[in-house]
Order: sequence, then C-alpha cells, then structure tokens
Amino acid sequence: MAEFDYIIVGGGAAGCVLANRLSEDPANRVCLVEAGMDRNARRAIVRIPLAMITFMAPALAILGGPKFMSWFETEPEPGLQGRSIALPRGRGTGGSTNVNGQIFIRGQREDFDHWHDLGNPGWGYDDLLPYFRKLERFEILAEPGAAKHIRFGDMPLERQIDPAYHGSSGPLNIAPLRSVNPMAEVFLEAAQQAGHPLNADFNGARQNGVGLYTFTQKNGERVTAEGAYLDPVRHRPNLTVMSETEVARVVFDGRKATGIAFRRQGQHGTLNGREVVLSAGSFVSPHLLMLSGIGNAKDLARHGIPVIADLPGVGENLQDHLDVTIEYRAKSIAPYGVSWRALPRNVGHVLNWIFNKRGLFSSTTGEGGGFISTDPESDRPDIQLFFCTGRANTQAASGFTGHGFLMHVCQLRPGSIGRVALKSADPHDKPSILYNFFRGASTMDVLRKGVRLARQITAQTPFAPHLDAEIDPGPEIESDGALDAFIRERVGTLFHPVGTCAMGRGERSVVDPVTMRVHGVEGLRVVDASIMPSIVSANTVAATYCLAEKAADLIRADDKAAST
Repeated sequence: MAEFDYIIVGGGAAGCVLANRLSEDPANRVCLVEAGMDRNARRAIVRIPLAMITFMAPALAILGGPKFMSWFETEPEPGLQGRSIALPRGRGTGGSTNVNGQIFIRGQREDFDHWHDLGNPGWGYDDLLPYFRKLERFEILAEPGAAKHIRFGDMPLERQIDPAYHGSSGPLNIAPLRSVNPMAEVFLEAAQQAGHPLNADFNGARQNGVGLYTFTQKNGERVTAEGAYLDPVRHRPNLTVMSETEVARVVFDGRKATGIAFRRQGQHGTLNGREVVLSAGSFVSPHLLMLSGIGNAKDLARHGIPVIADLPGVGENLQDHLDVTIEYRAKSIAPYGVSWRALPRNVGHVLNWIFNKRGLFSSTTGEGGGFISTDPESDRPDIQLFFCTGRANTQAASGFTGHGFLMHVCQLRPGSIGRVALKSADPHDKPSILYNFFRGASTMDVLRKGVRLARQITAQTPFAPHLDAEIDPGPEIESDGALDAFIRERVGTLFHPVGTCAMGRGERSVVDPVTMRVHGVEGLRVVDASIMPSIVSANTVAATYCLAEKAADLIRADDKAAST
C-alpha cells in the first residue's frame, strides 16, 4: 500500500510550490524528499541578500560545504578550446533560491507563446499571466505608499506600475531594493544617453529598455521558495519533509512508478507512493529518469540499465544563458568594494543591515540593467545587461577587492543546444554535461555585439567622473577576432539550465503538457525548469515558480478526472 499520494523529489522552487499546493487537500498525503539540509530560510547567511553572492566560500563553510551546494561541471567544451565550466546548484530546502541573485524577471510574451506553438496548449503568455499574478505579492501594490519615496525617471515608481500585470496577495514577496548605490543611477543616465529608454517594470507590458530590477526580498532579506511556500504550511499533518535523503532511482512495477529508492544517514530504503513527481532540476531530473530506465534505449543498454521506456529526448535540449563580464576600475570608492579607505563605510553597512535591513548587505550588487536588441531591425531584446555596482561578484577577474563595477552581457536565446547523459549506472556518479557552446555562429555574433553596446553605455559622459579604466578585457581588445577570443576565454553561464525533460508531444518530448506525466509510463511526472521546451529571455526562477503553480492545478485536475 502506498505510504503517500505524492512523493516530490527535490525541494527547490518547483518542489516547494508543489508541496504547498498539493497538500492543500487534506486527503492528499504529500512527502517532499530533499537531498540537502532542511530549514534554511532563517539561516543568517541565507537571509542576507549579498552573502551567498559575494562571499561564496566562507558561506559554504558555515553552512556545511557540500550539504548546501551541489557542484556540477561540464565536459571539456570544444567551443571553449577544451575549457570546462563549473555549475553550482543549490542543495537543501529552497534549492537554488537560497543562493541565486534574487532578480525576478518573467521573460517575454514571445517566449511563452513559443512554448504554445511548439505543441503545448495552455502554456502561452495569456494562459500563464494569471499564475504569475497568483504567486506574486508585489510589494508596491500590496503596501500602497510603501514605495512612494522611490522615484524612477520623473515620477514616483508606484505610479508607473500597471496592476493588470501583477498580484498583491501571493506567497512570494517581490520588491525593489531598499538601498540603491548611486552608481546604478549613473548607469541609467548613461544608458539613456546611449539611446536606451527607461523601463520602470520589466514584468509589465514590455521588456525593452533599462531600469532597476525587482527582487525576491522582503524587508531587506532574501525570500526563498522554502520561506514563501514551505514554511507557512509545515503544520499540515498531511505534509512530510524528508531532508538529507538522496534518491537513487524511481521504483517501477512494470511500467507503473510505485515509489523511490533512497539512501539516508548511510541506510538504504524505499518509499512507496501513488505518484512520483521529479522536481530535482535540469541536471538531476533527467539523470534520475535514466537511472530508472527511462531514456535513450541504446544508452541505457550500454550501461546495463533495464529499459522501462525508450524516450530519446531525456537529457537532450539542454539550454542556458551565456554570459560574459566586462570589468572596470573606478576612480573613487563610490562603488561597493573592499579597501582600507572603505573600511569605515563597510562597517557602517554591516550595522545598517543588522539594525535597519538596508545598505550594501541588502543588495546583490546587480541592482540595475536592461534588455536590448543587437538587431536594429528588431525590437525584441536578445541581450540582457546586469550592471553590478561593485566587484562583489564571483565572476569578476579580480574578485571583490578594490573598487570598480561590472557589466554582465547575457545572451538571452543562445543557439547552443547541449545534453545531460549518463557516465555510469552508479547514482553517485554525477551526469556528463555538455553545452556545445558556439556551435552556431550567431551565438558569438550576438555576444560580440552585446559587448560593444555595453561599452557604448560606459563611454557616455555620466561615467566620466567615475570610470578609471576598463581592465578586462581592456580597451585594446576591439577587433572581431580579439573580442571573440576574449569571449571564448571568459564566457560562462548564468546557472539557468532548462529543457532536459522538455514538455510536448513530439518524438523528442518527455513530458505531457496537459498532465505533466512522463510519456510511456504511469505514476510519474516531472515539474521543474527541465520541462521548459525553450529557455525564457530572463532569469529563469520566475518562470519556474509559475510553471509549478500551473502544474499543481493540472495534476489536481488530472487526478480528479481519473477518479470520476
């Protein structure tokens, strides 16, 4: 007999949403299984918005090292001259929402309409907007007057928000930063001089332009999926959380999933469930499917895994945002940074966060940015800029000492399509990951143009009093060939992997878009960023929350139909 109605594997953004929504019905016995630690949302190192962005190494030591992060790595990438890319993922309840940059951007209407056009009815922008609104507590609307002190352009920010695009009573608090570095205002002024319009709301009617980002924060603290969705419902008697539990595979009876095999505290066991839902992310969800006998039959046979369902699309279609960083040295200590001159100010920032939840530690340094098009004939952005008001960034060439700022140039829809594959049948062996960077010429062309557009912004007069020099790649790197070499040497991802269990109804699809069920088997679903058939043109966490909200409704509707 099943111990649970739903076993959810993975406690990140999607898993926490599902645990909350599926346990709303007291008749549903729900178990959330997570490999990492539980109760992370109130840990100080997680609550501080800056901490897990800037001080990654000491933060990991405080939180237990590998218990809090999982580290993956690509195979040597041919397009990067054999270089591999490190791929950290959050571990523990809350998942990567414990360690991400907290920027909350949904994506473009065209992204979701493309999902629909690929054979996913009900997944267009108009279908998903109600779920974006449902999940959101947009602080500017939820607390009238709370943002009246924030001006954007020539009027208060709250007067520029269209409530038709936002929710005010959802579980996830979305807010502007409480403290903005003056360098962010310099960026906005310079970007306007370079011809880019202001945009007060990237989640409104249009995405184009430059502005200040909104964040998953409340009262100057990080808001995680655990804090927003899981903690408020832990009291439910029908909800169980099993932390520090590593899932080895899904257990089947014929073609019907009946539970999971796991290891916990050195002991092996099985857990029985009427349904299993994989929400372990774009690397682990396909890996678990393959370990369980679902994937390309030839690959499974090569590793001695009995085939349950021949689904060649499992692990294919891997996509991520390509990102390259331009680094600048500042003339003053105005940008955030670590130096003897800034020591008194930085001590003040510590005290300001402790007592007021404001200042540097309420920031992520990536305070503003924008969405621009490298194609003058198109108004659809293909580049996202992140302007970081300091070197407090793990991707900066010089770490976070001294004073300067960064311009991240991110390609929103790269042409590279990669894959996740088995290395062996041992669940302790991490999967083989290959992104196939720069297999298409357009990818390099877009990034190169993006770097030049970013340089046009920092060349404007508002930066003159602040910018000392471009130190990486350096002003001498100008030609197409030199820029291409710099990009190949420095490019990474924004840690936004999607697509490896793509929903759809074609030959390479893995998940049914109406039920979230894995094709060819029973009792097994996937709900996380891996089901996105194509990457969205923004940080992916907002779309992940949204698809999980919709998936919860689809699962309940499917089960109701099956029981009548």
